[in-house]
Parts: sequence; C-alpha cells; structure tokens
Amino acid sequence: MSTYLGYDVLDTVDFNRRGAIEERIQRLFVTLDTATGKMSSDEHSPAPAPVRPFTWTAFGRAEIAELFDFLDARKGRAVPFWLPSYQKDLSLSADVLQNDSNVTLAWVRYTQQMFPNTAGRRHLAFWEPNVPMTFHKVVDADDPSDGLTETLTITPVALRLYPASTTILSFLKLCRLEEDLVRMHWPTVQVVEATIMVRELPKEAPL
Repeated sequence: MSTYLGYDVLDTVDFNRRGAIEERIQRLFVTLDTATGKMSSDEHSPAPAPVRPFTWTAFGRAEIAELFDFLDARKGRAVPFWLPSYQKDLSLSADVLQNDSNVTLAWVRYTQQMFPNTAGRRHLAFWEPNVPMTFHKVVDADDPSDGLTETLTITPVALRLYPASTTILSFLKLCRLEEDLVRMHWPTVQVVEATIMVRELPKEAPL
C-alpha cells in the first residue's frame, strides 16, 4: 500500500464494481426568498461530501490479512486515507513524456469548475492496467478557451512515459470510513468480502 502526502492510498486492490453504485450527496444550503422575486440558494460549503460504497473482495490469507490491517489502521472513522476513483475522470489529449510537468487534457472545463474552489480535485492518480499508480498534485491549470484542450501543471513531474491512448487519470479523493463498524461476508473460509462505506473529505484535502 502506497502513501501520499502523509496518508495511506488504497491502491493495492481491485475495486469489485459488481452491482449498482449508489452515491449519496448531502449538502447544506439556505434558501433565499424575497417573497416577491426569484428564489435562490446559498451553499454552506464550496463542495459536497459524498458517501459511496467500496466493495473489497479478498482471496486467500494474504489478501484477507491486508484487508484487516487496513481497517484496523483506520481506527474506525478517525484516520483518513486516499481512495482513487478507479475510473477515467480525465482524458489525455497528448502523451506525457518522462520528466514533463505539463499535461494536456481533453477539454472538460477543469480549469473553471474543478481547480479553483477546493483541493478536492487537485490530486490525480495516473495509471494503466497492471502498471502501478503514480500520484500527482495539480498546481496550475490553464484553459486557452478553444474548447479543445486544457493544460495542467503537476508536481512531481511525470516519472515515466504516459501514453494518451492507454493512461487512465483518476481523481484521488481524501476519504474516511463512514461507519466505525464494517460488516463482512465470508462465502468460504478463504474468501471475504467487505462493503466499506466511505465519505469524501474534499475540504480537508491538502492544498
């Protein structure tokens, strides 16, 4: 299991995505109503803190021990950790060469909507199937307003070549367990499955 900026990263297991994934978002806001004009709302925070399940299936004693060690280290809801989204959140529009600090993305309005508000989307996992993840922080973002690409500046620099055709860029989310008690299902003595409810902490991610 890797560490990044002082927190563990849950990057050594495959996310078992069987079934539907339910993500719950609760966000406090105040309704502003003049009684004569348009109603509007004011959010209490710049980013919601969604809750979602993470299904972890462990096979054999070594994987089961890793699952137990991870849960024990969380101390219930006390100790945060990084959780990659395990999906392609951003797409490269050009290869990233080793030692590059600039990354060219397909345009998704990252610069306007994801970069400026909180650090919740400034941390990325770069990976390919069967290749270890590397973790990077976005320190700057530029949109040339052509509707085609955006450029991110990352630290640390690229540690190797990242081909645009095969590299997956996932958001790296700072999370904690949503519950102190994690229920497990044992289909056999050599297989255990835990559905872990996690809450994202976007306002607590390091800037």
